[in-house]
Parts: sequence; C-alpha cells; structure tokens
Amino acid sequence: MRRVLCAMLTIVMLLAALPQAGLAISGQEALFGNDAPAGNTSSADTASGSASYATLRPGDRDGDDSTAYIVFMQNRLIELGYLGDSADGYYGESTEKAVLAFQRNNNLPETGVADSETQRKLFSDISTLVLPSSDDAAFGGDLTRIQTILGLWGFYGGKIDGLTGSGTSNAIRNFKHYMLVQDPAFGTTPIPEPTATPNPEGKFSDMPVIMDRPLVDQAELDRTNDAVTPALMDYVSGAKPFTLYRQDVAKGDENEDALRVQTRLHQLKYVYGADGNFGELSVLGLKYFQRKNDLPETGVADRATQELLFSNRAVESEEYVFPYKLVVDVSEQRIYVSQWNGHAYEGPIHKFTCATGKVETPTPLGTYQAGGKTGNEWYYFKDFNCYAKWAYHIVGGVLFHSNTVNKIGDKPGDGGLGHRASHGCIRMKVKEVKWIYDNCPEGTTVVIQD
Repeated sequence: MRRVLCAMLTIVMLLAALPQAGLAISGQEALFGNDAPAGNTSSADTASGSASYATLRPGDRDGDDSTAYIVFMQNRLIELGYLGDSADGYYGESTEKAVLAFQRNNNLPETGVADSETQRKLFSDISTLVLPSSDDAAFGGDLTRIQTILGLWGFYGGKIDGLTGSGTSNAIRNFKHYMLVQDPAFGTTPIPEPTATPNPEGKFSDMPVIMDRPLVDQAELDRTNDAVTPALMDYVSGAKPFTLYRQDVAKGDENEDALRVQTRLHQLKYVYGADGNFGELSVLGLKYFQRKNDLPETGVADRATQELLFSNRAVESEEYVFPYKLVVDVSEQRIYVSQWNGHAYEGPIHKFTCATGKVETPTPLGTYQAGGKTGNEWYYFKDFNCYAKWAYHIVGGVLFHSNTVNKIGDKPGDGGLGHRASHGCIRMKVKEVKWIYDNCPEGTTVVIQD
C-alpha cells in the first residue's frame, strides 16, 4: 500500500511540475560533458486549449539539477509494464520502443516521441489505459531462443523480449568471436576451387576463365557480425554442444571467460557491471551466488560454479551486491547507509541529513543504480551559474552534492538541510557527501522513498 501511495504522490507532483509552456531540458553538457547526444534539448509542446508537457525525444537526457522528466516517464512506463529496464533519465532505444508500444495500444500516433498528447494519456487514470500483452513481442521466434540461450551462457544480459536491439546484436557478435577463438573454422563452408580444363589446340579464346574470389565475402563477414546464421543456430538449437567451462575465473582475471561470468551474474542480478575485468565487486557478487546456490564461497568461478551458473538451475539474487546501499527518505529528509555483510545489507551504519526537491520540482521516487562520481571536487551548474562539491550522479539529472556557492573556493554551508529545497537533487553536508563520493562505486543501489 505504501508503494502505491508513493507512486500516486510522485505522479501528482509531476503533474504539478510539468504542465507549463516553455519547458525545456537543458544543462546536459554540464552533467555529461561532450558525451551528450546531439539534439538532446527538447522543445516545449505549445498546443492550445490545455496545459502541455515538454516534448521528449529519443536521444534526450534529463538536465542537471532540474525535474527529472524522463525518469518520471520511465517510472510510469515501468509501472504500466511497458518498460523492463530501470529508469536512468536517458531516452534510449528501450524507452523509445516502450513509448511506441504504449502509443500503438492506446490509439495514438506511433512516433516514438513522447509529445504532450502521449504524456497526458500516459499519466491519466490507469483504468482508461490499455496495458501491454505478450503479443507486443515476438515470443517463440528465433530471437527469443537466441536471447535465452546466449543469456544462459553468459553472452546476453538483457531482457528476454524477442526484439532486436543493440544488446542482442552485441551478444551475437560476442558469441561468434568467442567461438572463433575455440574453433577458427567456426561458420565456414568449404568452397571448391575451380579446376582448369586442358586445351589441346592452345587457342586463347578457349582458355578457361578463372575469376578471383574477393578477399572478404559475405560468408566471411557473417562469421563476426550480428547476422543470425546456420552456424549460430546449430548451437542455439542444441545440434552442436557448447562447452560451458574452459577455465577458472578468479580475481584479477581479464578475458572473455571473465566477461561471460560477469554477464551471467549481471543477468541474475548479482553484479551490476560486466567489463571483462574480474575485480572486487565481481568477487563480492560471485561469493553471494555461491552462497545462495549451496556452493563453497571461494570467490573463484571453478568448474562446478560455472556449470551451475550457466544453467537454468541457477538461483537469482534479490538485488545487486555492493559494499553499501543508500536509502533516501524524502518525508524524513534523511539518508540511511547500510553495509553488505555477505548475505544482506545491515544497518544503518550512517544517517545523513539532506535536502531533497521542492514539491514543484520533486526528487523522483524509485530504486536506481547510481551513475557514480561526476567530475572532481567542484561541479558547475550551467543552468544556475553556481558550484557545489563532490557531485555524485544518481539518475537523470539528479545528484547528491553539497549546498551551492557562487564561486570555487567558497565554503558551502549547511543551511536548508532537513527541508525540501532543491530543483530535484539531494543536498548534503560536505563531509557526508564526500563519504558517498569516496565509498560508493558506480551502480550502487539508491532507493528514494517517501
């Protein structure tokens, strides 16, 4: 019941904050530097006759220290069952597909753009909306089987939805590259060489014509691209056996098998990141996997661990494993820090006073995997021409940071903490936000509740 009330309050706050002409998302350069995608500043929908929402488009990001428009929309799409990913404040491929599906089911123009009309419908009474069904994805097709099997084997860490996307494409490429390491002939078809026919009369016009084959043909490209090939389907269908275990994976390993273990642990929600470098966080997650699956907690992915990990018998985690977990209570204006003890988060070990977003610019409720450190000691808010210390990215344009000052070198005070005061970010004492900055890696779970 509390979760439902929180969700309703969030929507009410959003409705109070959004319907005003001239809204725009800006400040992305300050938060994301040169990585901000082109065209990420949204224009306002100025339809006459009613208040309007800011139009949100693929490629947009939530701006810095302002209302998290995209996060609010993503949370609503998740609540309705259209979006399987977590809210991150970026209008990417999965969010666009979710918007398209919502528009299709609710008799709106299928543009993939969240215009004012789409958002008014999205945030309307749920009893008036058409919710998604399994028909919205091509379940049972080759892509679903590919995602399922490559997910089991540690090549795909995304949602099993039968839809083409960058995650599925990358998984197919990674599988092919992995197989080529084990078998250089993977995916090849022997091509017979043309045989010259003797010409006893020696006439040039009767000599056989032998054309050179191109150095790289389509068959060769298919061995490394994301095409669904017979060679791929031989393994997916089980016609050819795939070797689950090749070598142990331990702390410090950096190779394709380390990436496979990480990716499967990510899919099972033990570790958040998968980069092929098996570090402290990977060991932490692996130990919890071993604990929940009745294996010795060695932190080494040996044969027994991998054979269970890469199977449908593997037990999932309740949440990602990190050294700490942060819970922001908006009603109390407090941050509670819990510590991982090997099987659960215990605490709180710290309680910090904070200042969250004002009623008209609320901090978005939900559970997020934090973006981590944003820059160095000083952070510049372009939209407001001010500075803060130790900015730590939570989601969209929402950050932990100190109180703001006019220029670098000024001392941020503690005024306003304990009350709603910001444009959506979470303000803290300098030494306390620095503790988060120093101790909470990228991906750390941040729960914002009321």
